[in-house]
Amino acid sequence: MFKSSTVPAPVGPLPTLSREGPLDALRFLAALFIVLYHVAERAPVSLFSLSPAFGRGYLATDFFLMLSGYVLARTYGPRVLNSEVDTLTFLKRRVQRIWPSHLVMLALFVAFFVLTSVIGLAPQNPQWFQWDQLLPQIFLVQAWFVPGASGWNVPTWTLSALIVAYALFPMVWRRVAATNRPLQLLAMGVCAWVAIDFAAFDVLGVHGYQLPLRFGLIRGVPLFMIGLLVARLPVTALARRQALPLAVAALAIVVGIQALGNFDHFSLALLAFLIYAAGASKPRAWRWAGAAGQLSFSLFLTNSLTTVVWFGLVRAVEAKIGLPIVATWVLWALAIPATIVAAWVFERMVDAPLQRWIKGRQAKAVAINATPARA
Repeated sequence: MFKSSTVPAPVGPLPTLSREGPLDALRFLAALFIVLYHVAERAPVSLFSLSPAFGRGYLATDFFLMLSGYVLARTYGPRVLNSEVDTLTFLKRRVQRIWPSHLVMLALFVAFFVLTSVIGLAPQNPQWFQWDQLLPQIFLVQAWFVPGASGWNVPTWTLSALIVAYALFPMVWRRVAATNRPLQLLAMGVCAWVAIDFAAFDVLGVHGYQLPLRFGLIRGVPLFMIGLLVARLPVTALARRQALPLAVAALAIVVGIQALGNFDHFSLALLAFLIYAAGASKPRAWRWAGAAGQLSFSLFLTNSLTTVVWFGLVRAVEAKIGLPIVATWVLWALAIPATIVAAWVFERMVDAPLQRWIKGRQAKAVAINATPARA
């Protein structure tokens, strides 16, 4: 399926990246699995004890990190090569995309903690609300080897790691785009990630995905780069024709082998292939997938606080009136649609308006700069 030329040549024009298609659907499914992973232990019977597969939600995080590298390379790669976007402009755009909504969500976390403390409700996990960890969270540097246990909006460690990946992206992509051996380069990238995983296990006794979140750069940046390398692979005619069957097959195998045991390295290779196949798909018009994919960022940002509030209310109800086991399971299951609803509200009321405001200011600045000065 992949064929490398023997003549060095820069990356050629790639097919238009499919929007409202498989990649958007996969983004949402991965976000949903991360939510399930976060609430698995809160079930009346821990889902981790029912099947070890539920404990592999870190694979969905790996998928997100690789997908970020892939999508940005396919979207911004040509503009970087044509010098339409420099490193500072690219980094500024990415920070403007993630930081404003992150700050709003962090403010909601602080408000929640202060309010519950005032009324005498102690958090179930006080280690998540350490004031000395707030400043690193605000500036998204908590994954840059900052001492202490990461807290507050814990999943944002990935954004902290991605900021560094964003800063490296233009330089790395220019070099990667010039290669005539993209498949070999991808194999080297995967081997480097495996080496990092084994080194973490040898030195610290844990796999890469189990490293403390303050070491997030070690995990996040290499996975982003793997996604970037996948984007460099040529999209062949065969890949375009069979994109959906290949993507479905890769997804089915990834899900299926989790029931058989822990095959993290093989799963990573399959996830990379899944991204390649889904990205090779012809443009679709799956409006539901586009809407779901757009919701995935808000779901990522909001799910931790939503579940803290939800299960806090469930505990309060249980303490007052008690609940039969069936009702407990129902309330636990309802936490998942509750996170989706909360994410939808946040996307409509916060994230989308913020992005419109930022783009409006940028458009005004461009218009002012483009207006010739009066004599």
